[in-house]
Amino acid sequence: MGKCLISITLLSCGLVLSSAGWAKEPALTEQLASMEKAARSSLDQQLFTVDGLDVTAWRDEQPVIIQVPILNEKREWQGDSHYYFKQGKLFAVRMPYGLYRFDSKGALILWLDETGVQSELPGTAAWSARQNWLQKRARQLADAFAPSRYEQRLKKPNSDIHLQGAAKVEYLCSGQLYALTGAEKLLHEAGALQVEGPTEGRWSLAGDARARFADEWRPLHFRCEVDGADRVSHLTYSYTTEHASAETTDAK
Repeated sequence: MGKCLISITLLSCGLVLSSAGWAKEPALTEQLASMEKAARSSLDQQLFTVDGLDVTAWRDEQPVIIQVPILNEKREWQGDSHYYFKQGKLFAVRMPYGLYRFDSKGALILWLDETGVQSELPGTAAWSARQNWLQKRARQLADAFAPSRYEQRLKKPNSDIHLQGAAKVEYLCSGQLYALTGAEKLLHEAGALQVEGPTEGRWSLAGDARARFADEWRPLHFRCEVDGADRVSHLTYSYTTEHASAETTDAK
């Protein structure tokens, strides 16, 4: 009899949670849609390569929305994941297969599957694992869009960095490339980088470089853009095939 009562209680809880999820989901969906509309119309946009994916962020002083493409094994686009932040804290995550809501302390309080049904109960191992994974991934993504050490040093009051024009663009782009790749060293061949600008206050830098990781060098191609506020707004890169070495110059 005791087992029956426990089962009935859990079943009842499941029904209550499911109906609560249905009640909250439309309001949350509308709120996220409003955040997206406002972000796309009024916030600065950045595009960075993060873990091999070209990730877009709309940000004020810190990211408000981060959009991550979902690719299959053939690198074909399957949809996007969206991470929503309020005052720097993860607020919600929307994926093709789920919708998640967090409270102000970082706890997962709503998990709906692709049909709008809450299929997991709070406190379960699956619930905790999903909460931890989403929080970790959100922090990783937000950190990727933080100003690089190079940018911080350049903008520091009484900075010891005094660069202008193309030299400043290369400095900022190199700093962001170090931050995104995690490379120990970046080198480029003489004349391998092409700078263009300024056009409406924006500069661009593109070319080939080599990145050193522990015991190996990896060649890559990158494209970088710097806006009029000396902020890197675009930095995408991809690793390429090996090429013959020539005279090399340290990246700044």
